[in-house]
Amino acid sequence: MPNPSLAMYKLIALCDAGAHAAPMLPFTPAQAHEVMQIHVACRAKECQRKNAAMQVLVEAGRIVRAQNRPR
Repeated sequence: MPNPSLAMYKLIALCDAGAHAAPMLPFTPAQAHEVMQIHVACRAKECQRKNAAMQVLVEAGRIVRAQNRPR
């Protein structure tokens, strides 16, 4: 069976409202990076999952939140 593509996960993320919920456990930085790719079309202000992933990456020093743009 072939590995599912990132596009398939993005489609699921956009279609399933439960996929936008905050995680039960904190993400690792690697997991957070993957969530950011899957939820690329989401706004962190509206998607709890992307917001949690972004927070992990900010704390890990991997990204800096923009101060002049909406999230």
